Amino acid sequence: MKKENLQFKGKNGFKFLVVVFSFSILLFNLAPVSADEPGDNDFVYLFHLYYDNGQLFADKDFEFKYDVIPEEFVLETYNTLFPFKGEIINLKNEVATQFLFDPRRGNPDFLKGKISVKAPYIADGQKVVFYDAQAKPLLTVFVSESSFCDDDGVCNSDRGEDLQTCPNDCKTLPTANGQQPTTDGSGQGGILMAAIYVLITAGAALGGWYGWKRWKKVKNVGENEFIPPVNRDTNSSQSTFNDKSRL
Repeated sequence: MKKENLQFKGKNGFKFLVVVFSFSILLFNLAPVSADEPGDNDFVYLFHLYYDNGQLFADKDFEFKYDVIPEEFVLETYNTLFPFKGEIINLKNEVATQFLFDPRRGNPDFLKGKISVKAPYIADGQKVVFYDAQAKPLLTVFVSESSFCDDDGVCNSDRGEDLQTCPNDCKTLPTANGQQPTTDGSGQGGILMAAIYVLITAGAALGGWYGWKRWKKVKNVGENEFIPPVNRDTNSSQSTFNDKSRL
């Protein structure tokens, strides 16, 4: 009877763990992923330029000087000792990042023609300044029209600004009473992910506790089953034999 009850409880416990795990996976798959919150490495600037004997110009055949394309930025490999440089300036007039490139693409015979240059996308980019090998500025392209972070000191979560994409606007700030810090930007997505982690942790803890209880019950049942019974007939015969010996 104890074995049957133990098996019944074991099946119910296993079903419960399966339900918890399935529910956790479902919540994880249903977690919203905002398309308005790209990481810095998920997009690149693609500049349409024209190279002319060491000078750089915007390509007049393109309506726009650059495009933003969904692509992970990869550093350019070049074979020259004198590469050109680009600096991306953010809206706070700070150098956000730099990149190097060879406008001639390793071809010493290339003196004039169209080129394309890729640079890492910056969410609060203001402009990109291109320099030659002697650090002389050649061309400036403004990119603020494609930036969704405005560096105004206000975290506009409805526009996709958060602590990861717009750190200049979304910071960990103290509340009015100065006791508990609050972080702008993550919103309901962060709360949902935290709830998922808590649920998974709780399921794992419950599984460990259930496994320990089941092992303990199985051990107790096993000990009770393997206790050898007392052979009353043998004891009785031995007692009778001893009584006869005394006589």
